[in-house]
Amino acid sequence: MGDMAGKIKDIVTGTIDRWNADDGITDSAALSFIVLMSLPALLLFLLSVSSFFLRGQAVQQSIRDYVSSVSTEATQSALDTLFQQIPDTSTITAGLLVSFALFLWTSGNLFLQLEKTINRMWKISYESGSWFEELVEKRISSFLAVFIFVVLVALTTVFEIVFFSVSQQLDTVLPIPSWAIQYTSTAASFLILVLLFIYIYRVLPDTKMDYKYVVVGSVLTVTLISLGKYIFSLYLRYTDPTGMYGSIGSVLAIFLWIYLSAIIVTVMVEFTKVYEEYETGQRREQIRRFAND
Repeated sequence: MGDMAGKIKDIVTGTIDRWNADDGITDSAALSFIVLMSLPALLLFLLSVSSFFLRGQAVQQSIRDYVSSVSTEATQSALDTLFQQIPDTSTITAGLLVSFALFLWTSGNLFLQLEKTINRMWKISYESGSWFEELVEKRISSFLAVFIFVVLVALTTVFEIVFFSVSQQLDTVLPIPSWAIQYTSTAASFLILVLLFIYIYRVLPDTKMDYKYVVVGSVLTVTLISLGKYIFSLYLRYTDPTGMYGSIGSVLAIFLWIYLSAIIVTVMVEFTKVYEEYETGQRREQIRRFAND
């Protein structure tokens, strides 16, 4: 037990020290800025894609029922307004193509910046090649990450919509508790985010880390993000930023949450590398001692 506590202390201390030494706060600010710049294109794209599923009145009603227990009247009114504003994407329009192109470009920049951040924090030396390699090959991995992100988000959306609709239909035959629905949805979203971070930690950097450390880092990253989201929601519930700052308070809250999430990600990038170095260092020490004996 004492060895485990010492191990955790060493890893946490090493993570904080390296994060400060690598100026992680600046990397967090850079990531959050790119996320903010990507937000309009992301919302446009997700709104266009989601309209394929949200046009059905039954699906809209199931979503209303799901959020009614955890939302205010203002939130439900905003949700109804959003449903009314959903564009018709039964045909491919110029606006849809433009939003998709903007989404690809801005999201690609986000993952490219995240790749550079991981390479720098993990002390990975990368010699840039020709302009073609820099412009095309480095973009391929970021665009692939965007594609995986879109697929995972789509899977989450489809899963939640189908699950809520089916559970509503089965409620008369086999009543399903609301907590079971919420926990199942949360678990699915958690797993999908873990898969996304496994891809980020394993594929984006210019060196490949063992899956043992990648999985641990990914699970802890998503856990901290989920915990931070819960704590931040409590903060918003009891402080009411809209009452303090007016209508701009909700915008400031979004900015703050994005920045805090970026800090969590950069800290966990450092943690994953420190954890790997600690484990491999201990393993080398054990092998050396075994050889000497």
